[in-house]
Amino acid sequence: MTGVNIEFNIQDALDAMLHIEAAIDDTQSLFSHMGEVLLDIHEARFTAQESPDGVPWKELSPWYKDSKPKQKDKILTLDGNLRSTLHWQIEGNTLLFGTNVVYGAIHQFGGVIKPRNKQALNVGGQAVKQIVIPARPWLGVSAQDKLLLVDVVREHLGFA
Repeated sequence: MTGVNIEFNIQDALDAMLHIEAAIDDTQSLFSHMGEVLLDIHEARFTAQESPDGVPWKELSPWYKDSKPKQKDKILTLDGNLRSTLHWQIEGNTLLFGTNVVYGAIHQFGGVIKPRNKQALNVGGQAVKQIVIPARPWLGVSAQDKLLLVDVVREHLGFA
């Protein structure tokens, strides 16, 4: 009879499993890495001015673009507050990512707002008491972003 002798060192397999177990228990470093990757993803999104799905953000209304004091060619950017307030934090086994800027949601989902000074806004010679803000999704991850985050997990577990 012809045969092959195969030797298996179980210690190597046990060491690999212990490494994976330790990596799974270390969610802090995994989530920290993921949070930084999410910051990079969203920085690129603001530069490209597009949604997570790659759809360009809706153009600024002509009256707003004309009255905007600076950054006239940038959508969702006047002083950069929305962009610069993105942050991540870890709460237990959860990674939270977003902004604490109140107007972040209106830009993400769209809606109706009233002028801050509660007076009618003059738009093209007409008094306007409310403004419709179109949805410009800026927060979230694309299919490509998800793959990048999976790679972060693989690297963390030692599979990269």
